[in-house]
Amino acid sequence: MKGASGLAIAGALAIVGALCNWLYLQQKSHDMEKIQFIGIADDVEINPGDKFKETDLISVAIPRSSLGNLEKVAYRWDIKETVVGTPASRSYLPGELILRQDLRTLPQRDIKKLLRDNERVMWIPVDTRSFVPALVAAGDLVSFVVPNYGGVFPQPAAGEAPNAAPGPSEILGPFRILALGDRLGTYDVQKASGAAVVQENVMAVAVKVDKGALDPLGQKLSDILRITNFQQVQVLLHPGEGKPK
Repeated sequence: MKGASGLAIAGALAIVGALCNWLYLQQKSHDMEKIQFIGIADDVEINPGDKFKETDLISVAIPRSSLGNLEKVAYRWDIKETVVGTPASRSYLPGELILRQDLRTLPQRDIKKLLRDNERVMWIPVDTRSFVPALVAAGDLVSFVVPNYGGVFPQPAAGEAPNAAPGPSEILGPFRILALGDRLGTYDVQKASGAAVVQENVMAVAVKVDKGALDPLGQKLSDILRITNFQQVQVLLHPGEGKPK
């Protein structure tokens, strides 16, 4: 009986040892497991208002044992589709992780930071019946449907209609949206912040300048707006990232 008891105890100890060894190995493999997060690719710099493209992003692997609370504040790689196409609210350098608060925070209301050196802001009265404001955001490209004066721009008196009748409409563009009303980011970000969007019938776009003068495209748009007493124009949205093949 004593021999049998000894064998039973030895067997039990072996089972316990094996279980402990298994738990140890499980813990080690858990510690070695890596979680993939969304980072900015090498040689890529993102400016405020730029939309994230899939080619801008890389997977950044971090050991689970070193995560801390990172999983709560950063975007995981397996949901990168939710980030692609979203405009950045700040600047990013290569290797930086994209944090959840970056895409939920209302961008600073400084439209000047969205301009390049050779650009200026032009505000355009737009017809909100011709598009859905909630579906456009800073960084989108748009064109405008405007009256066609054939390159002849009369000088009407203040408050009067232009002297020359326009021909068929023409399309001017593309122009990059900087803001819609007072909204510099997406509609969802603005809504999540609790702030209301005002003046959605006014769109801020970037126009190019050269030696202190508007480029031909911006000048033509400015002339047409002037002779029509800044009547609202129709908006055409251009394709974006992830467009159909």
